[in-house]
Amino acid sequence: MTDVVLIGAGDHGRGTLEIIKACNAVSPRFNVLGYLDDAPGKRGQAVDGLPVLGGLAWIEANHRDGLRYVIALADCTGKQRIATRLEPLGLRYASVVHPSVVFSTGVNVGDGATIGAGVVIAHDTLVGEHVTVNLNASIGHDCVLGRFSTVSPGANVAGRVQLGEGCEVGLNAAVGRGTHIGDWTSIGPGSVVVKNVASRQRVFGNPARLVPAGAALS
Repeated sequence: MTDVVLIGAGDHGRGTLEIIKACNAVSPRFNVLGYLDDAPGKRGQAVDGLPVLGGLAWIEANHRDGLRYVIALADCTGKQRIATRLEPLGLRYASVVHPSVVFSTGVNVGDGATIGAGVVIAHDTLVGEHVTVNLNASIGHDCVLGRFSTVSPGANVAGRVQLGEGCEVGLNAAVGRGTHIGDWTSIGPGSVVVKNVASRQRVFGNPARLVPAGAALS
């Protein structure tokens, strides 16, 4: 079994642990040592029966060959920030895929990706490093999900879509066929995207429209 440490002891970390438990119930693969979290209030606590070992500084003192990590966050910027901070350490990351996930042929999953229960991913799609595809989302054929992106529960991404780095696809949102979404763009919950969106934008609605900086989604 592979020893794994989860980075992030919040709700998404707990959900990641549940995926690992489901994987191990089918075929034991992961031995989770615990969580890392820089929040002072979580130090020394237990989350779902596993200890919070410390903050990210724990890695420098305790890392060893064969140990793998999962950045167990849904927040795109948070994933990038942690990966960038840890990059000089040359760590290796585990991908966590729920056993109920349906992969067609030619799907490629990057290191550190987390894919939840009920997800369907069609053929010849690339899931980048540290991408999160959450519960019951569907991803069409020939898509590219840029690293650090998050596809929220129930979202539907059609075929030949390209999500740039750090994109967030909101709860139950839909992205139309062949659409290109720029880096660090956020698609609001329930939105329907029918045309390309530039980088670092927020869109919301049906059809999705740009949301001015600082404005609330409504």
